[in-house]
Formats: sequence, structure tokens, C-alpha cells
Amino acid sequence: MKLTNHQLTIIEETLVLNGVVYDDIKLELIDHIASEIEAEAFSEAKPFEIILTKVFDKWKPQLKPTSHNLLLGYGFLAPKIISDKFADDKKKELLVAGVTVCMLTVLILLIKSKFQSPSILSGIVFVLQTTCVLGALLIVSARLFVLKSKTKTTYLFWFNKSFSLILLYGLLIGSGFFPILVTNENLEIRVGSLIVALTYLFLVYGNLKFFYKHLQFKKKLSISNT
Repeated sequence: MKLTNHQLTIIEETLVLNGVVYDDIKLELIDHIASEIEAEAFSEAKPFEIILTKVFDKWKPQLKPTSHNLLLGYGFLAPKIISDKFADDKKKELLVAGVTVCMLTVLILLIKSKFQSPSILSGIVFVLQTTCVLGALLIVSARLFVLKSKTKTTYLFWFNKSFSLILLYGLLIGSGFFPILVTNENLEIRVGSLIVALTYLFLVYGNLKFFYKHLQFKKKLSISNT
């Protein structure tokens, strides 16, 4: 049995009632659930409504509201399938960020200690500060672009969640209020300031990637609807 558009709409509405509000996950789940219903209908001659209830009973554990407070913040609650995905994404992001920032920090400090040239250090600081300002401007432009977006994706969720913090730190670092390579002889202070700046740049990169993925999904959705 091939499901009708009306039946697919019922599946979508049921998912929304269970808290699945992100279009990218919703579209994927509709495909899975529709396939299961079609398989059940092929083996059992039962009405759509009965098969729908049976299939959704199987999905109940994945649709149960769940939170990952340490990773996603207190107060965040979403269906388990979404909450788990967000938590896994955050773990991967933290791991990649940690490794990347540590490697770049060591590299820059090695350059600093090897050359001991004011012009080279000034160049490093200038490049990092300029990149921070450009990153902040790109984030603002992206935010304005998706401000009235009707497509709700997990990518847009993460983009919006980090927007204010990224913008604030970008302006502080870019304006020199938060120095990148301080002249203080305390190595811990110098390393700490550098790590903050590099972490910010990594967050900008990650957020712009979320913005791009949101646009990709939006384009894919518009093509599939034509």
C-alpha cells in the first residue's frame, strides 16, 4: 500500500504533537515510519489508523521527552531521538574543538618563542583580530538572512543558540578589549588568552557550517516540494 499525501500529513502532525518540530529530523522520521506502515499494510490487511497506532507504539521510547543537562543546558527538553542527536553532536564538537585549539595554540606559541620578533607577533595578533571581526560580521549577516526563515532545522537551532555569545566575544576580541597575545610573562595567562581567541574562531566556523547546512536542507526541501 502506497501512502497518500493525506496519510503522510497525519504522520507529520503526530510527530509534531510528540515534539518533533525540526524539519530535517521530521522528514527523515516520516520516511522511516511511512515505510514501516507500508510494510505492515502489505502483510496485514488492517486500516491505516490501526497500523499507524501500532507503528507509533514502537517509536514511543524514541519520542519520550529527555534531557542532557550537562551537554545541552538545564531546561532543555526534547524527544529522545532529538535530545540524543544533539548530545552526540555536542560531544563531537567539543572533542574536535579541544584537539584543534590545542594544536593551534602550541603552534602559535612555538612560532612566538622561535622568532621573538615584534613584527611577527603583531602580524599574528592582527590576523586573529581581523578574523574575529570578520567572523562576527558574517555571523550577523547570516542571522539577518535566516531571521524570517520558516524552515525549522536542528542546524538553525544550534546557530541561534550560540549567536549572542559568539557575537559578544567576537566584538570583545576584535576590538582588542580581550588581548590575544598578552605581554604578561605569566605563561598561563598568555596561553589562556590565546585559547579563548582560537576557541571563538572555531565556534564561528562551526556556526557558519550550521548556517550552510540549514540553507542546503532548505534548498533540498524546496526542490522536493516542486
